[in-house]
Amino acid sequence: MPTLLSLPNAGERAKLAESVLDNLKEVVFQTDATGCWTFLNPAWEELTGHPVQESLGKPFLDYLWPEDRKLNQQRFLPLIKGEQPYCQHEIRYLHRDRSFRWVEVFARLTLGPDGAVVGTSGTLSDVTERKRNEEKLRFAASVFLHAGEGIMITAADATIIDVNDAFEKITGYSRAEACGRNPSMLSSGRQNSEFYDGMWERLHNDNFWQGEVWNRRKSGELYVERLTITGIRNARGKALNYVGIFSDITKQTLQAQHLDRIAHYDPLTGLPNRRLLADRLQHGMAQARRRGSRLVVAYLDLDGFKAVNDELGHEYGDQLLVALGSRMTHATRECDTVCRLGGDEFVVVLDDLHDVADFMPMVMRLLEAVAAPVVVERKVLRVTGSIGVAVYPQAVEIDADQLMRQADQAMYRAKTLGKNRYALFGEDLHPTEARLSGPQQEIARALANREFVLFYQPIVHMQTGELNSVEALIRWQHPERGLLPPGEFLPVIEGHPIAASLDNWVLDEAMRQHLCWLDEGLDVAISVNMSSPKLQEHDFVERLRAKLQANPRVGTGRIKLEVLETSALEDISHVSRTITECAALGVPFALDDFGTGYSSLLYLKQLPAKRIKIDQSFVRDMLVDSDDLAILEGVLGMAAAFKREVIAEGVESIEHARMLVQMGCLMGQGFGIARPMPPGQLTAWASQWRLPEGLAACRVLDRNSVQLLVAGVEHLAWIRSLLEYVRKGRQPALTFLEAPCRLGMWLEDAVQQPQASQLVKLAYRFHAAQHELARHIVAHMAHGEIAETHDAAADLERMGEQLQAALTRLVEGG
Repeated sequence: MPTLLSLPNAGERAKLAESVLDNLKEVVFQTDATGCWTFLNPAWEELTGHPVQESLGKPFLDYLWPEDRKLNQQRFLPLIKGEQPYCQHEIRYLHRDRSFRWVEVFARLTLGPDGAVVGTSGTLSDVTERKRNEEKLRFAASVFLHAGEGIMITAADATIIDVNDAFEKITGYSRAEACGRNPSMLSSGRQNSEFYDGMWERLHNDNFWQGEVWNRRKSGELYVERLTITGIRNARGKALNYVGIFSDITKQTLQAQHLDRIAHYDPLTGLPNRRLLADRLQHGMAQARRRGSRLVVAYLDLDGFKAVNDELGHEYGDQLLVALGSRMTHATRECDTVCRLGGDEFVVVLDDLHDVADFMPMVMRLLEAVAAPVVVERKVLRVTGSIGVAVYPQAVEIDADQLMRQADQAMYRAKTLGKNRYALFGEDLHPTEARLSGPQQEIARALANREFVLFYQPIVHMQTGELNSVEALIRWQHPERGLLPPGEFLPVIEGHPIAASLDNWVLDEAMRQHLCWLDEGLDVAISVNMSSPKLQEHDFVERLRAKLQANPRVGTGRIKLEVLETSALEDISHVSRTITECAALGVPFALDDFGTGYSSLLYLKQLPAKRIKIDQSFVRDMLVDSDDLAILEGVLGMAAAFKREVIAEGVESIEHARMLVQMGCLMGQGFGIARPMPPGQLTAWASQWRLPEGLAACRVLDRNSVQLLVAGVEHLAWIRSLLEYVRKGRQPALTFLEAPCRLGMWLEDAVQQPQASQLVKLAYRFHAAQHELARHIVAHMAHGEIAETHDAAADLERMGEQLQAALTRLVEGG
């Protein structure tokens, strides 16, 4: 028979109950009717750090977190009064170490034999860890919802399961539209499958990826995001989710691309500029040394281009340069570089040649491409090219600047040989063995016969009208050909000792003329151009000192010297010393044609010239070319940082002068102020010269207004491009409407400001309407709707006038 278990007696049951109470993790308690502890099990000390015996007899409220005592007294009052049989709350208990623990309290009334309330009993459970986890979850949820960055959570198969508000704002897709879809719905097509394959490979290997992604908003607009993806895996390493966090960096990316384009490409032709050429030439020469191959520099100058500009105007000349730049690019290989230096000068770097003779057919193709007629506005334009060729490597190691100068000299040789041909740099062209050619002999004779004269062009302060100085400009009074500008003869003697002799005559003549003007009561400073060979003379400073001592009436700062930026960079340390020594004599220097050199930004600080003269190629088209305007803005900011005086060359109109003043350039020189004149006319001109009406009241703009000014010019150029497409009946490229609009960015930021004026809002509406009209125009053109296209174009022009009027008022503080 099985043995029956005997039931424990009362004493055994008491011991069992005590054992259970001692080992419970929860606190078991009793209080009397006043709320003082009458029983606590050992778990109390583990929860609060207070010994049980020390706590018994004390009010339970003394052990609550001070901030919670009043609230919890109210919570427990109904229980103590017998108004409810039990209560359950989460409260904070004070630990002995002065911290707190979150505790879940369950309390029930204890009644006496007569039914009266004698106290409470119940349990205290530590829920601190759960409360912390809940707080973390609340915090994470708040971050997810309110973060400025877009956040997207996907399943392991990349299906979107949640997105935040910033995601909706950046992409235009709502949470409902995004969830359940693949992130590829945002793909713009700008990055190929290899890019995304690499992304997923990195995620699988490293559980992390970061980079920039081009995506497309719901509206179809492209944007760039900085994206970080992190994988979430379980304990076995299996992927559960992916979290993507991204920021919209479109504005920063487009601005960086725009600045890079300005810095490295010619704004007219889109070809690499002098700065990018220098980088590629250095790279190509290093590659030629490593591979044992040959590199050729072909320096091309157009023959007859000046006549096109003079007879037909700059617009025809510009379109001719664009066409020829495109032709030369197509006439060369993909590994070659076609660069525009400025004006009508181009350089082509022919890379990776195996034999010196390999360049000949390539150069002949360039000559043929240039010589073929170009049709612009139904006019047939014809020019030819003269090319100078220099080959690298040579018997003696040379640098990139020397190689360029060799090609330049060879180009002038090609011109003297009859133009429309090429000449190869050789021993007969080496500078150390230069002899007087026919044209050089003629210039030497003209110098001896006093056939050269100086004309003077005023430089004025465009706010006060003060005549600041004049620039001495050489002319050749040729006995047969008449008055010749410097471009007709100076290139022939560039780099030749006769150039230094001509510089010496110019300096002497300028000093003589200054004294003549002093006698007439006109005290004006004269700027004189100095060539590089003249500055390289070891005794240049001493000779200048002797000239000043021989003319003591020439005061400090009344003779100023100008040096081309490109010449100054040939030997920067020597030129820097020369400038410093001349300044000590009271003869300041200016950097002429600033912005056309290889490293304008890098060397400005090293050259102690007090003046910089912005090259007229940047000033001439500033009213319609935002790239030129942006370069001007950069140069002016740089000049202010280095405390340099700035003079703008090529001020051709009152509109040029106004915009220059608005941008902070107060000194100007150009046909819009005065043409170069013989010395006998300057005194009369100075006495009659008055600042044009409207210019004196023009003010310097703040940085924000200058940005609006530049953005407005860029937008106007975009509209003109569209109208040109309409006029020619040509469909613009698909990317035309997607071009970033800085004016739109500026107005969008401005209209969102609380203090946005009615004028800002009006300009914003005009601008948006213009873009909408532009989309209609492109659509009409695509469907061959000619009448509708021209009607919309007329509306676009009218609205453009209204927008420009509003922008002008905004720029001027209206």
